[in-house]
Amino acid sequence: MKNNEKKLTRNEFIDFLKNWRFGAQPVSIQYETEPKLTAEGKKKFGTITKLANVGGMVGYCYENSVNNELERENKEREFIAQPLWNGKGKRINLTLSTHIEKGTYYLTYKAQKTFRSFHFDDALNFIPTSIIKAYFPSSKPQNQGVNEGKEVYHREISIENVKRFKCRKITYIITE
Repeated sequence: MKNNEKKLTRNEFIDFLKNWRFGAQPVSIQYETEPKLTAEGKKKFGTITKLANVGGMVGYCYENSVNNELERENKEREFIAQPLWNGKGKRINLTLSTHIEKGTYYLTYKAQKTFRSFHFDDALNFIPTSIIKAYFPSSKPQNQGVNEGKEVYHREISIENVKRFKCRKITYIITE
């Protein structure tokens, strides 16, 4: 393991995020998920797995980000975020939230760039993004009121899906 790598269990990673004291920080996140597909996509591909490495910001305030963009566009700062999961979620801090009923934790981040992403079917056949992207439901924010292309892509990703988290020149490898 390199000097700038550190192994953390999932619980240690949750504690790390609970005690976040760095403000807004750029990060790189590597994760594995089973993205939702449209009905047609499910029929064609079944369940797929996505491996991705994305860049974003953690420790940022979603409402402030949207309202700052509205202000840059000379619009009223009137955006109020909807409650997490229709009121079933609780924001612990700007980096971490929890689903009250499920008892699961989520990393909160602003998605800014996808460095790499790969999609595989159940038989581990690679599916090019150019083919699969037509079968993803739209994830474009609808209620922010900002101009097209200026949307804030707020994401909550399950801690269970996070494999690596790079912040402040340290790569945290998340283990079971």
